[in-house]
Amino acid sequence: MRFKIDTKLERFKAWLWAMFVEHNFMNPIRYNFHKISDGVYRSSQPTMTQLERDVKKYNIKTILNLKGANPNSAYYVFEVEKCKELGIKLIDIEIYSRSIPDAKRIKNAKEIFENIEYPMWMHCKAGADRTGLYATLFQYFHLKMPIEQTNQLALLPFGHLKHSKAGKIDHYFEEFTKYKADHPEADLLFWAENIVDRDKMDKEFQPEGLASFINDYILRRE
Repeated sequence: MRFKIDTKLERFKAWLWAMFVEHNFMNPIRYNFHKISDGVYRSSQPTMTQLERDVKKYNIKTILNLKGANPNSAYYVFEVEKCKELGIKLIDIEIYSRSIPDAKRIKNAKEIFENIEYPMWMHCKAGADRTGLYATLFQYFHLKMPIEQTNQLALLPFGHLKHSKAGKIDHYFEEFTKYKADHPEADLLFWAENIVDRDKMDKEFQPEGLASFINDYILRRE
């Protein structure tokens, strides 16, 4: 379903869809907004009121939408409109929280961090898993922080459930840390492009049933 917001009725229908089907009603309850470093922020998907308020408050120049471009999403249509209205750059990035990261997306993250205009704000839906992955890559590539010292994939305060299927992200970084212990000069991107066996790593990871049930069916994370 492609959403149009040209008339008051279309806007109202799209707003209802974004709030209750795409769960944007949760944001006034749990916004999950946090500062990563000076001029860099992360959150769950903001309401348009929150987006406008905090773009102005933090002088945001770029938003990374980690849900990817989706004209079939009422939320996305409103976000595109609001970013145009505010004159800020919206970059749509499609990444996943239930699979082992691939080298192309790791490289893309590095290039994005090198070329975007700051201050920057990144978000997915809940601001826990995909955002945690990208925030970790930001700390590694842009802040030059060792992976083992990054702190963006955590239950508190972000709500990331390591033992759910989203824990594949943690497993990925843990395997890189092990590799780096034997190869001190190793770089994440080189490792991702030349060393990683994603299929093997995917099969190795065993999520816990309860954590995955909570993440997938109660919290309805993507």
